[in-house]
Amino acid sequence: MIRAKRLSTRSVRSAAAGSWIALVAATTLGDAADAVRAKVRADGLSAGRVYRLVVQSYDRQPGENPGKYARPIGSVQRSVTADELRDGVHVSLVEFRQKIADGVAGDPLIMAWIDVGEPDLEFDGRMARPRAGSVYGVVKRSAGQDVVQISLNRKVAT
Repeated sequence: MIRAKRLSTRSVRSAAAGSWIALVAATTLGDAADAVRAKVRADGLSAGRVYRLVVQSYDRQPGENPGKYARPIGSVQRSVTADELRDGVHVSLVEFRQKIADGVAGDPLIMAWIDVGEPDLEFDGRMARPRAGSVYGVVKRSAGQDVVQISLNRKVAT
């Protein structure tokens, strides 16, 4: 006999308010997964160039940037243009986290950056790290926030 997985109210509420990817995550993985939607913007980029946009989500982090050895719990990458980034690029990613003993994960940290060129062969960009000179942005996502707004307005030190 196949047993139906019982979903928590949080999973169902998150899925109903989010995208189709949130619904898939909630129905297949339950509370171990959550979906994040972000709108990434950048100004002042060279027109006619193709950029690789990488967006990663991290569990609660000390400080305002993820640590050197922090592992993302969710990530996505895609090809974008300067025009798309000026208007704002919408992305969705699924976070996979381990169950936490007290049930509180804290506010995830969302980081996005661009590199010149096409996405690499790694599908989701989980192992990607920004290079020196990359333009990036970081925000904390509070509980219940529907779409995170990320402005790429910082540069990785050389």
